[in-house]
Amino acid sequence: MSQLLLCRISKLSSARNHFLCFRRSKFSTATAAATPYLLLGDDVVGISPCGGKVVNFNLYDPRRQEQVKIENKILSKEVYKSRRIGSSRGWLALVNKKDLTVRLTNILNPSKKIISLPPITRDKYEHHVNVSVSSSNEEDCVVAVKFYGSRVSLCRTGDSEWTRINVPCPSFHSSTVIYSERDRRFYLNNCNPDYTGPTDFTPKTGFPTPVSGYKRFLFSNFLDELPELKNEMRLSRFRIQQQLVESASGQSFIVAWFVERFTDKGEVATWGDARYINRKDLCRKTHKIMVFRQDEEQGIGPYTDDIGDLCIFLGENESFCLSAKDFPGLNPNSVYFAGHSSGFGICDLASRTIRYLSDSTPPPGRMFWLPPTMC
Repeated sequence: MSQLLLCRISKLSSARNHFLCFRRSKFSTATAAATPYLLLGDDVVGISPCGGKVVNFNLYDPRRQEQVKIENKILSKEVYKSRRIGSSRGWLALVNKKDLTVRLTNILNPSKKIISLPPITRDKYEHHVNVSVSSSNEEDCVVAVKFYGSRVSLCRTGDSEWTRINVPCPSFHSSTVIYSERDRRFYLNNCNPDYTGPTDFTPKTGFPTPVSGYKRFLFSNFLDELPELKNEMRLSRFRIQQQLVESASGQSFIVAWFVERFTDKGEVATWGDARYINRKDLCRKTHKIMVFRQDEEQGIGPYTDDIGDLCIFLGENESFCLSAKDFPGLNPNSVYFAGHSSGFGICDLASRTIRYLSDSTPPPGRMFWLPPTMC
């Protein structure tokens, strides 16, 4: 019943209402203290002398559990006219709409250097794109861009062109990419749990940063932890995203994110069912989030409902971990999630409960959690 109510509320929402309503009806102004944020969007409030824009960023602060503004930030003309394609390690990655040049910037701290990279060749499904950066150091970083399909593009600061890697295995076509500080390499996640092919995709041109695939979980491994499902076929009702995430201490986890869809009548809209292609009235809901400790040898490991004081931030950009001890107000042993059309919330791993942080219409576009290094 609550899902039906959410669907009906979303239909009644005004098209102008791009941002969410919380318990507090007014925005608060964000403090200078470092904190993770969820990027909701921005409002143009002026024009800068250099031809750029002056904007107020609309954010959600999970520590205070309220929406906040960071005001009067100047975006250069090049940045403002670029499209956000991902974020990683404090960098927001943007691609220029005309010349396809890529830039890395810290939008919340414009005094930091903007890194300019050469034009990138787009793949067919440009809306499925993921970005990972090897370092927060602007002088020494490698950027990996993964579009949907068979290629990964790599570029070091100072390179005149991108190095493209062909990943011919269809099992990796819809994968994301993440950089492991522990292993000093980029990882792709395999979409087929039965895949037994090669997992080393390092360029043969002497590129210094290796690229590898890691093994995913068999769908049948989920069934013991999903008593509400009677058989493996019932898993088809979910879109299951698996993402690798690594803590500052080197612990690594594979997070399985189960998202389901409903019609406004409460009917389950199975993923892949041709009847629901291009339907605009479907509501998405996070059904469950499961965390597995990664085995360093095999890439798989046991399910866990205890990650200590860690919090995992799972969005439509590179995931990351924080310690709740370092950021009072965060809930330890939890996963904060945010997805397009499904809103955002928090999953308590010990109790296996999900609580949405808003019951209003999510903002349009992809949803990025920004780590404290963005501030």
